[in-house]
Amino acid sequence: MAKKKSGETNLPLIIALVFFVLTTIAFGVLWYMQYSDHQAKEEAIKKAASERAAAQGLAAEAEMKAKVYRCYLGIADEKDRTDIGAETKGKDKISAELRRINEELAKAGGYLAGPPPPGLIIWNPDNPTEPPARGLIQSYADARQKLQAAEKTSRDAIQDFRGAVAALKAAADELQKYSLDFKKQADDFPKQLNAKIQEVIKRYDDRIRIYASEEEKARKEIDSQAEQIAKLDREKKLIEQKTQRLEQEVELLMDKMAQKRDVFEYDQPLGTILRRLPNNLVEINLGFRDLVRPGLTFVVLPDDFPQKGRQSRLRRIRVPDERGIYQDQVRFVPRGSIEVVEVLSPSLSRARITEEPEPIRDGIAPGDLLYNAVWRRGAADHIALVGIFDINADGRDDIETMVRELASMGIPVDAYYDLRKRQWVGELTAQTRYVVLGMLPVQNINDPLRDRKTELIGIINKAVEEAKRRGIQEVGYRDFFPRLGYRVQMDVPPAKINQAAMPFMGGVVTEDSGPPPTGN
Repeated sequence: MAKKKSGETNLPLIIALVFFVLTTIAFGVLWYMQYSDHQAKEEAIKKAASERAAAQGLAAEAEMKAKVYRCYLGIADEKDRTDIGAETKGKDKISAELRRINEELAKAGGYLAGPPPPGLIIWNPDNPTEPPARGLIQSYADARQKLQAAEKTSRDAIQDFRGAVAALKAAADELQKYSLDFKKQADDFPKQLNAKIQEVIKRYDDRIRIYASEEEKARKEIDSQAEQIAKLDREKKLIEQKTQRLEQEVELLMDKMAQKRDVFEYDQPLGTILRRLPNNLVEINLGFRDLVRPGLTFVVLPDDFPQKGRQSRLRRIRVPDERGIYQDQVRFVPRGSIEVVEVLSPSLSRARITEEPEPIRDGIAPGDLLYNAVWRRGAADHIALVGIFDINADGRDDIETMVRELASMGIPVDAYYDLRKRQWVGELTAQTRYVVLGMLPVQNINDPLRDRKTELIGIINKAVEEAKRRGIQEVGYRDFFPRLGYRVQMDVPPAKINQAAMPFMGGVVTEDSGPPPTGN
């Protein structure tokens, strides 16, 4: 290897080394300083972000308080009320702020012992998300108006009080005047009273003298009149005896008149026949407005019946008895009977002719009047049934069947007398108007069941009397059912009536027991 020259040195290397070291130090210092500035900037950014978040929270809280105060004052818009209603996180803060406001309001109003009255609380802290409908401004305006009204009322009251004081003063002055007049009259009254007493005493003495004179004269008149009174007493007794006899005769006449009086004398027509249709059908002016229903029956009479009366429809009919011997009987014969089959409108129904004794000479025609003994427009009279009702002459009592059919026609049967149990089925009420007496057993001289028939008739009459004591009108079935339009066999032979009465001519039986023995 060649040796270096002695004149060459390591100065460039040293310089380069020193430069490298210095450059490294400079870059290290610069890098350190740059890193320090960057860290300081990051800390500043974090601090600024924290301060910003805090500022935003304060701003949001301030905005929320502003909304609360605007709602409390009553100047909030719909957005403020919506934001308050939707608030969840700040609900407790709103409640706390409202409590602070109410506490301050209580202190300002002098309510130191507790919160102000409920009427002064604008916004309830327990419901912070429900802003009040009326704020403090509106409440103040209302209070101001009330105050003005109260001030006006107070002024009016003061004015009235002053007027009352003036009136009271005038009354006191008038009382003073009347007091003076009263004192004067009180002083004069004893003198006037004494004078009047003396005058009365004088008149009394004069009357005593006149009375003594009149008494003597009256004694003489009394003695003479005593004889006349004794004579008049004798005549009075004779007149009373005659009067008693006449009253008895009048009672007998009244009983006979009551027996002959028609209980349906004051019946009124309920409707009219509008027209006659083929197949024995008619139309009437009654409908569902009158509560008409199918099954209801009516008696048909001519339009002049109210003027001519019942006598115009009495007919003499020859009816055979059970031995075939014809006898004349006077009966009430209507033009016919109809039964409602269809209700068409509020005032129109269709009915079927069920009976027409003389269809050619005296048939049912338009304009004829409709009658029913118990049915009224929209209602019906209540009835009760007593006796034997063999409606088809088959020798059996049909009272229970009759009750069902009448009910289907809209005629209520309050009660019927059960001849087996000897008691009423149902109840007689204040609404029961008629007790309808049915058929009675027929008796003859040599009848072996005479006593038992007499007992049954007595039971029936006792039931009728019980109904009459309740004020219920008795009517026979021959008078009742023809007025109703209800078809009943009127000429039931006595043998059939007695046959229908056989199950009842005995002691009281139950539903489970058979008919009582009837003998030979």
